[in-house]
Amino acid sequence: MKHALLAALLASPSLPAAALTPTAPSAPATSRQQAVDQLFARYASRQTPGCAVAVSSAGQTILSRAYGMADLDHAVPATPATIYEAGSVSKQFTAAAILLLARDGKLSLSDDIRRHLPEMPDYGTPVTVGQMIHHTSGLRDWGAVSAMAGWPRNSRVMTNADVLALVAGQKGLNYPPGTHYTYSNTNFNLTAIIVQRVSGQSLAEFTAHRIFKPLGMTATRWRERYQWLVANRATAYAREGAAYIIDQPIEDAYGNGGLLTTTADLLRWNQALDTDALGPGFTAAMQETGVLTGGGPTEYAAGLRVSRHNGRQEIAHSGSTGGYRAWLGRYPAERLSVALLCNASDADPVNSGRAVAAVFLPPSPVRAAAPASPLPQPGLFLSSLTGLPVTITTDAGKLLADGKPLDPLGNGSWQRGDTRYVFSPTGALAIVNAGERVTYQRVPPASAVAIADYPGRYCGVDNDFCLIVSRADGDGLRVIPSSRPGLPPQALTPLFKDGFAAGNGTVLRFVRTPAGTISGLTYHDDRAFGVVFTRQVPPTGAR
Repeated sequence: MKHALLAALLASPSLPAAALTPTAPSAPATSRQQAVDQLFARYASRQTPGCAVAVSSAGQTILSRAYGMADLDHAVPATPATIYEAGSVSKQFTAAAILLLARDGKLSLSDDIRRHLPEMPDYGTPVTVGQMIHHTSGLRDWGAVSAMAGWPRNSRVMTNADVLALVAGQKGLNYPPGTHYTYSNTNFNLTAIIVQRVSGQSLAEFTAHRIFKPLGMTATRWRERYQWLVANRATAYAREGAAYIIDQPIEDAYGNGGLLTTTADLLRWNQALDTDALGPGFTAAMQETGVLTGGGPTEYAAGLRVSRHNGRQEIAHSGSTGGYRAWLGRYPAERLSVALLCNASDADPVNSGRAVAAVFLPPSPVRAAAPASPLPQPGLFLSSLTGLPVTITTDAGKLLADGKPLDPLGNGSWQRGDTRYVFSPTGALAIVNAGERVTYQRVPPASAVAIADYPGRYCGVDNDFCLIVSRADGDGLRVIPSSRPGLPPQALTPLFKDGFAAGNGTVLRFVRTPAGTISGLTYHDDRAFGVVFTRQVPPTGAR
């Protein structure tokens, strides 16, 4: 096999990066290593955090490198053995625990989650365990709901018990279970609780016994308590201007993220999936994607995204928690795996991981240039599902969505990353993500805004806090949650009739009675749709 020579020439993943160059390297091995080094050249410094990357072919490690510093405070360089937090790459291990319990006969993916989580509301239609691991449950993301109250992720310590208490108070869903796909961390925190209740072991204990130890993943554990000391762990950093600051997770909730691991251990896991090491049919179950109630498939399987990239099947997942970034990708037909772990928030794990894979994969077929499509009419489009807008503009012959350029695919389609933007001949917009197509309607932008209509106190139907909308200096509006009155108020920017941008991609949409009086508002986040707040205070005298 063409990578066998590379496997013999490059060193073990347990060695420091400097030791990876063999005494008499072959030209292909050297050139590929140099190509990977170039991808991470910005982190090859004692002044920056960085990344560890490893590649395997047919189960043999053919490259293992580390760049930058594991700890800037103490001048500790990163090595391939450095432990990082894997963010949402962790989800596949939580899903694997559920599939193992299903094989044990202790639960079924078709179980109503209330069988295991009686605290959860009755939504009229059951939410199933399988829908949770496929992100089709409709459950609101707990981080999005917490952020509405002024507590975004990593601003306070949360446990899985805290997540359950918060989510159990949400009487509404994003949509009826199984009808759509929406990424929600809630699914995997609740799944971790189900593992504990069904198995009698915590998720950490169960996965150690059934996955990590049998597969030789000796450096892997969960962040059950963020204060625990972990030898050889990299500190996470966020970019702030020209400098880095510490951005370490302070959460005890895990299952959605929180896996502490190395690139070598992640490659061991991918090899186990390649060889079905956890039992015949287990890998197929991990890769079985969700199906919506209307019959349409999604691209999301059991904590894995199964899609095609550059003409190849790619099974992968990215991760982000605090300043950690991660990506784990597998190309089954080529038996190639890439593991990437970083402690720098400005790392781009998906594009960097794919760029590493491209160094080792055969060249992709050259695609013909996309036929030119006329640029659609710019405008503001509103999602029929989330209630969130996207702004389409043009600049120098290029199409942009929310200010970011799109690549033309031809036939009225454009793309950014894994998301496609499809315009009909009439100018209607559909956005395709994870295999699901969501329609967007063109809406006129806000014109004259009667500021005096909106100030007041809006209190949650499913939440125990209120949103206080008041006039800002001049003719503006601002909002602040009653649960954190000391926060700086968030300015509201008019977008469309009765719709205002509230920062970080969120939108407030005010609701009027038939007589035209504002009676409430709905809060829209891309992981929590239309959360209802009712008006408690009339606008007279409100500031």
